[in-house]
Amino acid sequence: MHTLYRIALAAPRLLSPLAQASNTFDYVDIGYSRQNTDYSGFGDSSSCTVKASVSAFKWFHARGRYHAGNVRLPEENAQQESWSVIGLGVHYPFNAKTSIFAGSDHNKLELQNGSTERGWYHHIGLRHEFNDKWHIGLEIGESDVLFRDTASLIEAIYKVTQQVGLSATLRDYDDLDLTEYEVGVRWFFRD
Repeated sequence: MHTLYRIALAAPRLLSPLAQASNTFDYVDIGYSRQNTDYSGFGDSSSCTVKASVSAFKWFHARGRYHAGNVRLPEENAQQESWSVIGLGVHYPFNAKTSIFAGSDHNKLELQNGSTERGWYHHIGLRHEFNDKWHIGLEIGESDVLFRDTASLIEAIYKVTQQVGLSATLRDYDDLDLTEYEVGVRWFFRD
């Protein structure tokens, strides 16, 4: 019985770094993105992106993304009107600076011809805080929207203040032959 009391008393001290690490999953980001279509016959396009994430219960998070813009896609000469994403994930902090995460997102792709494509994106990743100013995120996943595809992402955040940062994201879709460059302003609402 004494062991149970010791564990109960020690748990908050041992788990306190875990609570701190989840703050990187609590943000709202507004950005401008440029899509480079790597396949011939289509020009580049640009759009506005809003993305957000919120954590709960130390190891869970929900995230969403709305991408508005006319992006030409190679599948049957489709043109995107908007792309919305909502998902759930888990994250595990190794320490106060580094977390791994995994999740699944539901995608809804509205096309200009009036049709809607839906599918899933399953991903794993890593987030690391080098110091109070610089953060980096890496992610790789597979989606089945329009067709099965692998996507990779690298993201850098520079915190101007404790709650406001500048974000730069590079997202690449393998079979879709699309590379997206995104810059934004991020608000960390729990820092």
